[in-house]
Amino acid sequence: MSYLLQTSELPPPTPTQTPMHALYDKLFTNYVKDIRPVHNDSHTLRVDIKFWLKQILKVDERDQIVKVYCWLELYWTDEMLVWNPAEFNNLSRIHVPAAKIWKPDVLVYNNANMNVEENEMETNAIIDYDGRVMLFRSMITDISCNLNLQQFPFDQQICFVTFASWSMDGSKLDLNPTPKTDNLELYIRNTEWSLTDFRVKIYKKNYECCPDPFPDVTYFMVLRRSPSYYIFSLVIPSAFITVVTIVGFFTPHSTTGENTEKVSLGVTALLSMAIIMMMVSDEVPATSEVIPLIGKYYIGLIFLIFMAAFTTTLTLSYQMRGNSGQEVDPRIRDFFFYQIAANPCISWAFSFQLPKKLLRCDHRKQSYFFVNGGATSNGYCKGEPSPHIVKMEEIAGGSVKSFVMSTQSSQDSNPNPMTGSLLKIKMVLDDLKASIQAERELKRVKFEWQQVTRLIDRCIMFFYITITIIFAIVMLASRDTPIILNDSIMDDVKST
Repeated sequence: MSYLLQTSELPPPTPTQTPMHALYDKLFTNYVKDIRPVHNDSHTLRVDIKFWLKQILKVDERDQIVKVYCWLELYWTDEMLVWNPAEFNNLSRIHVPAAKIWKPDVLVYNNANMNVEENEMETNAIIDYDGRVMLFRSMITDISCNLNLQQFPFDQQICFVTFASWSMDGSKLDLNPTPKTDNLELYIRNTEWSLTDFRVKIYKKNYECCPDPFPDVTYFMVLRRSPSYYIFSLVIPSAFITVVTIVGFFTPHSTTGENTEKVSLGVTALLSMAIIMMMVSDEVPATSEVIPLIGKYYIGLIFLIFMAAFTTTLTLSYQMRGNSGQEVDPRIRDFFFYQIAANPCISWAFSFQLPKKLLRCDHRKQSYFFVNGGATSNGYCKGEPSPHIVKMEEIAGGSVKSFVMSTQSSQDSNPNPMTGSLLKIKMVLDDLKASIQAERELKRVKFEWQQVTRLIDRCIMFFYITITIIFAIVMLASRDTPIILNDSIMDDVKST
């Protein structure tokens, strides 16, 4: 208090001048706001900073910018603004415009928008009789933040706000945060980002211009994204599209192989994935350093759709062997027809259709065919012939043969010109019998290939659906543990 104003130095008050006017005139008559307010220029001026985080307004992933709304309180001692309250009607505090006094040039070092005046508000400064100055600033600032989107949309970001003097080093200005209080008391919660941790630390950095280091006060914050929007609007619909596409790929094939609708289904599914990926690409910056988790997710789904389309073409080509009359391997027939499809639950789940009675007869002894829509079967007969199975000779040639034999016996005694015609009829009937038998055989072969392929299709379909569900669950469960700030983590983030 050695610099208190003396009564003899005060100008004589006018009748209309109040003590506040007299104090104001005296304080700012010879005051120079452009010079650091210390009597000894070698002394360091201490400035205390109190930071209030009000709200996280926006996180711009493409431009790597976080917009925050905050309040800043600055406290320092102006040795030129000291008075004795008793001489001014016990006035111990005065409010003056902030533009009238000296202010430390404390700025946001990592500000991404240099138009500070447009987004910052300063009102009056509060000055106590001992020179203690309090300045309150409200600002909306864009801070640069190195966003790591490797786990997008389950990512966590560590951002910081650095306050430091632009021109004064540590020998002129000493910056310190106020004792730790609840800096988040006035925080307004963001719907997309949750603030999980908040810390402050002092750093000192040397520059080539100045011998003394520049101190800065850095406030760190950990932001965790809420993935609900992306899960319900992008992740889950994509999984459903993939499952429906896979089910459509493995619907039963037609025997002709004409399945152009499956190609259309695959193209539609891929176009849907492309549209969803375009929506995601608007949120993710164009970088080649890392692939976001959701990008890996869509690449995996597209790969599953591609593999399903490729696999269904293989099963289709496998089924088309029946058109050429190629027999199903007996071991495959026994495995599918007698071991797997014999179970009624499996037959229902795989839509497997068996003939009413499947017989295995020796083709070298006799040939059988189903009269009512059945199929022939070769091999050794295990049981009695079905009542629906009759010998070909009994239908096509039995009566004709007996008639021809009786005709031939009479021909030896009485030659007849009708004999040649009967022989031709017999040959036509034999050809008709062979054609019917070949057609029945081909239907049976096609039927067997169709049923075997259907069972293989269903197995592959269930396999792909299971892989898709497991893949989606693994992706949704890929979340990092919450980040707890410590000195090592803060130093690493500040150095990058």
